[in-house]
Amino acid sequence: MGKLAFAAAAVLSVGAIFGADGIKDAMPFKFGVAIPARIFMRAPNDSSRLVERHFNSITPENEMKPASLQPKEGEFRWDVSDRFVAFGEKNKMKIIGHCLVWHNQTPHWFFVNADGSKADRETLIARMRAHIHAVVGRYKGRIHGWDVVNEAFDDGGRLHPSPWRDGIGEDFIELAFRFAHEADPDAELYYNDFNMFTAGKRRGVVEMVRKFKEKGVRIDAVGLQSHAGLKGPKVEEYEATIEALASVGVKAMITELDVSALPSAWGLTAEITSRHDYDEKYNPWKDGVLPKDIEKEHARRYFDLFKMYLRHADVIDRVTLWGLTDGDSWLNDFPVRGRTDYPLFFGRDGQMKLCAKAVWRLAQQTAEKKSKNGK
Repeated sequence: MGKLAFAAAAVLSVGAIFGADGIKDAMPFKFGVAIPARIFMRAPNDSSRLVERHFNSITPENEMKPASLQPKEGEFRWDVSDRFVAFGEKNKMKIIGHCLVWHNQTPHWFFVNADGSKADRETLIARMRAHIHAVVGRYKGRIHGWDVVNEAFDDGGRLHPSPWRDGIGEDFIELAFRFAHEADPDAELYYNDFNMFTAGKRRGVVEMVRKFKEKGVRIDAVGLQSHAGLKGPKVEEYEATIEALASVGVKAMITELDVSALPSAWGLTAEITSRHDYDEKYNPWKDGVLPKDIEKEHARRYFDLFKMYLRHADVIDRVTLWGLTDGDSWLNDFPVRGRTDYPLFFGRDGQMKLCAKAVWRLAQQTAEKKSKNGK
């Protein structure tokens, strides 16, 4: 579909009556959202009802990361994660656990001895195994899939330095997947990373998947975080990664999708330690209203991405937005604190935006066309 098709979808969607169904009902894959505790801990509320209508998969933003679940060795905090899982079960959603092993948002105690010296390989392996078995074991048969390891590769396709890699060695990823499979043999297991559009990272991750397959290590999918901007990355770069993953026998998941509407001078990254000083020229729409021309450009960007996702629905198992409303988005404070961004399907008022309407209509039209053609 070209410019005319986008215009038709956008115009139709603005005035169309979609009925009682939600966006999820038009999608050929699971349509998910990452949600903070305030939504599911206080349900029912306007936000939870929005989630229930439009999404059939949920991911916790921070509530199941190691720092949240086990801030001190052996002291687990289950209340919030239990409520998250219960919310997903009540609404018959595909529940994603995020994430088991990461170098960020992991307490320092994992990596040191009582005297503060670095823990050895055996200690780190034991701690990793204990954490994974406790978390995955608690939700065995209830959480459908796990982001086992998060953000381990650099853009060149090599494992970057981290306490896990440096303390255990390059087999720490394989060990994490084996431990997760031990804890719940029926759960799906995923590797998740940002900048998966780069050729180097694509090559490194695909090679890891190939080796895992040869060794009999379970890996079901690779998550492409897909934190995008108005001008990039190119849709074709993401598409190349999806096709490469299909070639080694795993599904692709779009796991943390958002599209920043703000100007940038520093390129794309989701490395959370990246920070830049505030500058007014990078925060041009502070009043909460996006100019119409930018709103249309933003909608067109999402439209082009979903047109590609729908074309590869046989490979893509799930598309998850990283946040519910613009006000919830981490991009308001990343990589510059205090900005007003507009990256998601729902505005700060909870109302559906042009990008969501255009994508919803595109998905409906695609499904109608396939049904008409008997496919």
